[in-house]
Amino acid sequence: MANAWQNVDIIAAEALRILTDELVIANLTSRDKTSDFMTRPNGYRVGDTVRILNRPDYKVNNFTAGGNIEVQDIRESTRSMTIENHYDVSVEIGAKEKTLDLESFSEQVVAPGARRLAEQVDKYVGTKILEGAGLYASGTLLQSAADVAQARKEATLQQLELSGRYALLDLDLEATVLGQEWFNQSQTRGSFGVDTLQSGQMGHVMGMDFFSSINFPTNAATIGDGVGVTNNTGGTTNLVGMTAVTTTATTGQMEAGDRIMIAGVRRPLIVAAQTAATATSIPVVDPITEIIPDGAAITTIAAGQTVTYNGAIFDNRSMAVAMPMLDPASDKPSSVISDDGVSIRIVQGYDMITKTETLSMDLLVGATAYDPRRITLLASQ
Repeated sequence: MANAWQNVDIIAAEALRILTDELVIANLTSRDKTSDFMTRPNGYRVGDTVRILNRPDYKVNNFTAGGNIEVQDIRESTRSMTIENHYDVSVEIGAKEKTLDLESFSEQVVAPGARRLAEQVDKYVGTKILEGAGLYASGTLLQSAADVAQARKEATLQQLELSGRYALLDLDLEATVLGQEWFNQSQTRGSFGVDTLQSGQMGHVMGMDFFSSINFPTNAATIGDGVGVTNNTGGTTNLVGMTAVTTTATTGQMEAGDRIMIAGVRRPLIVAAQTAATATSIPVVDPITEIIPDGAAITTIAAGQTVTYNGAIFDNRSMAVAMPMLDPASDKPSSVISDDGVSIRIVQGYDMITKTETLSMDLLVGATAYDPRRITLLASQ
């Protein structure tokens, strides 16, 4: 076979194949929310932004004969999708590498670079998981089938779809799950249990496809201890679409990022900024989507605890990733290739000053938790 250096398109195709195979977290996201990023190279660069609309939510009213219907606005929450990173791996190419066939060139140059790019993309995308609105905290996190079922219950309250659901774990939580006999035995899981014991693949459990990633953003947080009671002030506050919860004077302090529960409301809300004791308004990250009862108790999930985020349950419509096509180099051999929302550019370069040749592999990436209501973090406490 001819040496690979002579065909930049073949190098690009090989790099894309390896990049796509190595991605874990990014492959669990939606890449069809940003089609305007994906159509063609169009001068995209870090800082370019599009807006993504979340699925709206409505309340159900009881119609009384002779009365009037209540017409509701389409209240959609929007999230920004910004291209935040331009990742690059550039390698000096010597005479030896230029003579290699594709298999050898891939082993020596392309594969190591593409794997590092995939690792960096997964690390970045993983940070967006921490924006999830749901939180399941447990002192025995996923250490039994019963605890897995409780985590699944919390996730079910967060999201409507029961299909296309993932449980993504860090390596510590994966080791906890893999070590349990109910999880790795054929008597309890059939062929999935055999596969788990033989290959370490976690497979499908309780309606969720289990994955692990060394790049999950394991993170610790100290949760506030704030509590309060809702105050709807005659029906003028705490309405669907508002971005603050009005309360009687709170007790304790809520920290930015805390998840709060309101009695009678199914989904938690994320506190947007630190709220001190005696506050009468709690700012929240996303608009209210459910009817909030007046005089309902407000509590902080895992109040006063220091928790470690070890995983998350989400579905394939929770996060969005964009990897737009870069423009080809105008003065150097280059190739830009994209498939299923993943793209990479290969550029061959020559520096006349240093008399060296290089191979550059680079890509753009942006990500967002475009519907954080559908993400439930798994935390040990």
